[in-house]
Amino acid sequence: MNAPTISLLIFGALFAALQIWWIGSLMVRNRRRAGERPLTTSQFRQDLERIFKNKA
Repeated sequence: MNAPTISLLIFGALFAALQIWWIGSLMVRNRRRAGERPLTTSQFRQDLERIFKNKA
């Protein structure tokens, strides 16, 4: 292996790591956004029932 090949492999590895980090951060952001959606009526009712069961 010569110097250009090694530098190309290092650059490729760094670029792949950057892509993996970017995709991971997008997935985390999308999961966080999905948690911000308002509850449906049935989900809200289930949450209320669960809360009041725990208090009783």
